[in-house]
Amino acid sequence: MTNTIKSFILLIVSCLGLNFASAQHTNSFAGVRFGAVLPMGEFASHEFGYGGYALLGRSFGAEAAWFINPKIGFGIDISSNTFAFASGYYADDYMESEHGAFSSVYLLSSKYILKTYMAGAYYKIPLSPKFSTSLKLMGGIFKASTPDQFFEVNTVMAGKLSFSKTSSTSTKFTFLTGASIEYRVYEQVSLILQADFTYAQAAFPYTTGTTSYTDYLKMPVFRLQPGINIHF
Repeated sequence: MTNTIKSFILLIVSCLGLNFASAQHTNSFAGVRFGAVLPMGEFASHEFGYGGYALLGRSFGAEAAWFINPKIGFGIDISSNTFAFASGYYADDYMESEHGAFSSVYLLSSKYILKTYMAGAYYKIPLSPKFSTSLKLMGGIFKASTPDQFFEVNTVMAGKLSFSKTSSTSTKFTFLTGASIEYRVYEQVSLILQADFTYAQAAFPYTTGTTSYTDYLKMPVFRLQPGINIHF
């Protein structure tokens, strides 16, 4: 975990300690989420040489917040997200881009991995005795890794060739916005449906022989996650 996110967590813990005595209600929570994460824009594009070829992914996360009064709270959100790579589409586009030099392209690819470490503020709006909605604005670390890939191509002139492209990692600071609707099942337990959006322009460094270069990829992602909160 980077020093930046450690600083965020220490800041949140400090806020919790200062406001412990004044927060005698059950809006504070810790919870888990599991759901879908949608790649958007350039990240999801199947345009060869431009897009990231990412497919609909899965997300798992944990979240906790301490409310200093019934409406305002501070907390952290940590998530792990994976996106499959559209290998078939990419292989077809790669072969087409070579203008007849390849007779076939086979691609074996792992997944994109995205991890986020966020801290920020919450605003809770009661809708009824059972229902409420929350808004949040957070900042933190956006850490993305590209897939490991193995290529096998049949060339017209040189026959069968194979090569690989190793994973690369980019770490950026960015922001996350989110909204959720919550149903209180019991005083201490609630069900939640949460929608979050975050974005960063990742920079993935690569080295080929004696040549180094960087691939830039805009990675907007939208998460939709059901989950459960335990209140305290």
